[in-house]
Amino acid sequence: MINRHSALRSQFHSGSSVSIETLVLVATWFGIFAGLTEGGGLLLFQRINWTQWGRLMHVSKEVLWISPLVDLSFFLIVSLSVWLISRLSQRIPSIQVLVFLLTFLTIYDWLALTNRLYHRACLIMALGVAVAFTRWIAKREASSVTFWKKSTPWLAAVFLLTLWAIQGGKWAHEKIAVARLPAAPQSAPNVLVIVLDTLRADHLSSYGYSRPTSPEIDRIASQGVLFENAIAPCSWSLPSHASLLTGRAPSEHGMQNVQAMPWPGWGEKSLSGYPALGEVLRHRGYRTGAFSANRIYFTRNVGLGRGFIHFEDYFDSVGDSFVRTLYGREFARLYLNRSENSKVTRALRYLGLESWLDKDSEGSGDFGGAYGVRKRASAVNQELMQWIDRDRQHPFFAFLNYLDVHYSYGGPPGYPKPDWDRGTTVDEYDAGLKYVDDYIGRLLRELERREARNTIVVITSDHGESLGAHGLSYHGAALYRELIQVPLIISYPQQIPKGLRVAVPVSITGIPGTVMDLLADREPGVFPGPSLSALWKSQNQQTNWPYPISELAQTDIIVPADRVVEGKIPIATNGWMKSLVAPRWHLITHEKFGHQLYDWTNDPKESNNLIDSPEGRATALRLASHFNPQAKIR
Repeated sequence: MINRHSALRSQFHSGSSVSIETLVLVATWFGIFAGLTEGGGLLLFQRINWTQWGRLMHVSKEVLWISPLVDLSFFLIVSLSVWLISRLSQRIPSIQVLVFLLTFLTIYDWLALTNRLYHRACLIMALGVAVAFTRWIAKREASSVTFWKKSTPWLAAVFLLTLWAIQGGKWAHEKIAVARLPAAPQSAPNVLVIVLDTLRADHLSSYGYSRPTSPEIDRIASQGVLFENAIAPCSWSLPSHASLLTGRAPSEHGMQNVQAMPWPGWGEKSLSGYPALGEVLRHRGYRTGAFSANRIYFTRNVGLGRGFIHFEDYFDSVGDSFVRTLYGREFARLYLNRSENSKVTRALRYLGLESWLDKDSEGSGDFGGAYGVRKRASAVNQELMQWIDRDRQHPFFAFLNYLDVHYSYGGPPGYPKPDWDRGTTVDEYDAGLKYVDDYIGRLLRELERREARNTIVVITSDHGESLGAHGLSYHGAALYRELIQVPLIISYPQQIPKGLRVAVPVSITGIPGTVMDLLADREPGVFPGPSLSALWKSQNQQTNWPYPISELAQTDIIVPADRVVEGKIPIATNGWMKSLVAPRWHLITHEKFGHQLYDWTNDPKESNNLIDSPEGRATALRLASHFNPQAKIR
């Protein structure tokens, strides 16, 4: 042992070439160590920086093995480069050069992941630590190599154990949860809820739009019930998704803004403890799964995972997994925002990595950082079908979020553009709808091929999009009709009428109760409000149907493009808002700026505020009495 140690020391001091095996050993140690620490740091600072949630690139526990894998691959490339350079001249101290580079990369990694330091500060501090550590190693090269040889197998074991614990734990948890499901009724139908994120109803052909944007959805509507005036409970994703799961208003379930993640996990604390649809169906023998393309506001991380045995959000592809690591984010920041004609863009296309260029709205790209890689409807469909195929013994409840209509608009690269698409904002918005409509059709045909025809299908959206109306571009800033009128279509072959259209305004918070009613399992008090099925069973129910109410808490998530209207129209930057839709009227109330009133039947674009007319004041006073005075919007 002493002789071998002396030989190593003699080799390093003589300047003779170091073997590639030794350089690979050093890179492996640094890669695994840096990656394990990075994974833990990303999870830690995601919680610490929760107030910046909308700007973050998000992660879950899988990053604990993905980060080491990415860092290891990167550091091995660095070690190979150092070895190739050292072959040109044996005078190059390859160990010291490699240690300097890997120390610099490791320290930069750890500093940058905090999201609290400027890039330049991270670079300078990492450089200083790398210089100091390399000088220290230069005096102890032989003993350091010995240490790396002894400890690398242990680090590799930790990495493999982490991988096994996370992936094996997920598999075991799901297996055990499914095994413990009670027996479902033999004829129990599957339940499929599809949320087309950011889709306003008036851009669907079946809702009177002039363009053929939605032939597949129109076909489903012809086989079921279409609600012409379905209203979302909020104008952005997090509160609306929570309402879709609980049947409760945002002021009830409490998910009005992003909340700090509890250190032990959400457990039963999310959604103010109210039952969620997945939870209720799970107790009735259903396999439950959520498949989300909105990796900001519909994830386990934000507290919406309760009741789902299986939840797919992050890490759906190699590209998505890569850009969620620190150096993946750096790569995306530097290279994935370049022009179509840049060498990097052309190289990625040549290598078949065009999907990496399909930018998501997730991340801090608007603030000089990195965008995520978009998760398209094709990926959501694939995740769902793989999950269904793993178990045909139990009925399933699947909750899907498609993000293809959301900004940035349009279909994925390579997907044929519709004839109408000339590149305008509305053209691209409609093109994204045409794409996701196509994949909804493909999904339902796959279900038919698997003989899963006994399925309740619900198609809706969490909110609409402004597209320039009222001076706004996006959503989440106000409660105008284009922001809260969403599609709602329910299909259940041979159980509900075909081709029926319901005109009375309804809230999509009625979906959970309606699903349970269709399953003939309406337990009192679980989901509030009447089942929407009453409206196709009896026309008399429409007369006294409760008015749908939307709520929007004061928020800072409003994008800069929409903040420009502040002071011109009431928006939620400086107070909460709520609205009520009656068969003729739409009342919007702002905490500080009072009422707006629109006759949406004669003024669907809501361009004429009638609040100052005698009829308008009287109508607003009457409608405002329907608001719940106990509702706490904050």
